[in-house]
Amino acid sequence: MSTLGALRGASPLAMKQIMAVRLRAAAEIIAVLARAKSAGFSTRIPASIKVIGGTSGVWIMAGGPGGKDAPNAYPFETGARHPLFGLAGDGRPGDRAAPGKGHWYPQPKRPFLEEAALEGMEPCAAEFAKVLDDWAKQLDLA
Repeated sequence: MSTLGALRGASPLAMKQIMAVRLRAAAEIIAVLARAKSAGFSTRIPASIKVIGGTSGVWIMAGGPGGKDAPNAYPFETGARHPLFGLAGDGRPGDRAAPGKGHWYPQPKRPFLEEAALEGMEPCAAEFAKVLDDWAKQLDLA
């Protein structure tokens, strides 16, 4: 029995590119669900959700590079504590606290990516399973 790695290794470049397209399509199913889930509590997070990667793998990213597009994506997903930006440790408005100083507050956990992955698991798997059919045809495994 062949492993997926062996099948991928035996595939020509064109087949690997088709696999990447199918994998991105499968990930996009989850990304669409995550955008819809996060739209209920954020205007910035849905626009920051992207599918990135290629033939070696894909990822679903929220928040943008370094979290600059939607810095609250990570705290919402994980429930991590976050600083109250714009207030120094003594609470004066507009006086920025030094790094590591100031008040940190709990964030209500709203795991939009995790929930989207769980909800989209079956349609995502069905979409990516098409690559197995492609391999079976291309490598004459049927």
